[in-house]
Amino acid sequence: MIRLTTENTQKAIAKCKQLKPTVKFIKERIFAVQSANNERIYHVSFDVKNGEKFGKCECRASERGLVCYHLIAGATANI
Repeated sequence: MIRLTTENTQKAIAKCKQLKPTVKFIKERIFAVQSANNERIYHVSFDVKNGEKFGKCECRASERGLVCYHLIAGATANI
């Protein structure tokens, strides 16, 4: 899981605002997020450990340790 901070989420927030992906609730802290081209659905999940927020996505960017817009979209629904 990727630790979510103010610093590492800024670019993904901007991209999420631009693309406005569709998010569906699956179960507690797990969401399905539509890709920008509507070809894929990525599952994102969240956790809080010792007061720090973490997220995980199935996309390539997240696999490389980057915060993706799918995580941000899911996080907005996770509030």
